[in-house]
Amino acid sequence: MKQKARVILSGGAALGLAHIGVIKVLETRYDITGIVGTSMGAIVGGLYAAGYTPDELLEIATKNNAKRLFNPFYLDRTLSGIFDGKMITNLFESWTKDVLIENCKIPFNAISYDLVKRNTVVIGKGSLAKAMRASSSIPYLFSPYQWGKYALVDGGVEYPLPLGLGKTVRGEITIAVNVLPSKSLEPERMDLLSVEDEKNKMKLHEVFLRCIIQNQAYMALHAIADAKPDIVIDAWYPQGNVYGFDDAESFYRWGIGKAEETILGSEQPNYTETIRKEYRNIVAKLGKGLHKIAFNLEEYVNVNR
Repeated sequence: MKQKARVILSGGAALGLAHIGVIKVLETRYDITGIVGTSMGAIVGGLYAAGYTPDELLEIATKNNAKRLFNPFYLDRTLSGIFDGKMITNLFESWTKDVLIENCKIPFNAISYDLVKRNTVVIGKGSLAKAMRASSSIPYLFSPYQWGKYALVDGGVEYPLPLGLGKTVRGEITIAVNVLPSKSLEPERMDLLSVEDEKNKMKLHEVFLRCIIQNQAYMALHAIADAKPDIVIDAWYPQGNVYGFDDAESFYRWGIGKAEETILGSEQPNYTETIRKEYRNIVAKLGKGLHKIAFNLEEYVNVNR
């Protein structure tokens, strides 16, 4: 009999397409009894919970490229975002066909953040399409999803990897799937003596999203260290781009490879203890780095008064 597992899926824009490959592997090894997802994790997780197979999810992903998702005909006239979100809402509704979350084949919760009350919202009932829209409303890029008195944005504002809300669904073990970038423990030294490279300039929305994703990566590390999941699948694809929606197949294959590698490793003695210690050490090192920077800054201020 397969072990019952709750699966927690992080956000990550296009990086989250790796979730599809991970789920492809997990469903062969575990009985997935609950899913909690943020942003792209809510989209992939929600559709899977509704009954889509990983192969069907990959087909959807390959048919919806960046040009379609970020159509200039859907600019937000209220200026609360670049896009009004109507395009993705229409897509979600066409995929889910009015399915309610409570009628999904697998218990599912989408994580969003309410700008009015300034707290996280766990959506476990009602329209699956609307829940996916609310959870993936990346600030600045998409306008907030207005629902009554709520102004809902991407759940990654507070829970990029919603491990702290994992117990809202059942499972014997907790599997965290993180597609957010690995964070460097050491700052890189550089100089400004070389010639500027104009070719590497990014567009405004890409600059903003990359900054958000990197900040969320740091938060995800803390979530793993604090929540102590039984298995952690690090499915971040280093060659991937946060806007790489045209490269779904590569993300998918990467997700499969990382899931298989991790599941094999989890069968080794003391895996859970080892992985938890590893993440505690990472967070501790990051903390020491921050303290060191703060100390040096204070020293600089004192010397230069």
